[in-house]
Amino acid sequence: MLVCQICQKGINKQSYSRHKKGSSGASGTWNLRAPIHSKIQRPNVHNYRGMRLCTKCLRAVQKVERPQDKTSESVST
Repeated sequence: MLVCQICQKGINKQSYSRHKKGSSGASGTWNLRAPIHSKIQRPNVHNYRGMRLCTKCLRAVQKVERPQDKTSESVST
């Protein structure tokens, strides 16, 4: 299943309707009413070292694991 193991971000279901002529009720034709569709939004999940992480959590984990710059240490001393 597509779920992030850190933040539990998963599948999101959205409903939307396209505008059609007559859907505002001005013409009174009910058969031209805009139909409601459903759309499934899936998270961008990556496999990283045996874990399933969304992009946001993956960037946070990689930032923590990244070694510190040695250039900033040499400038301050």
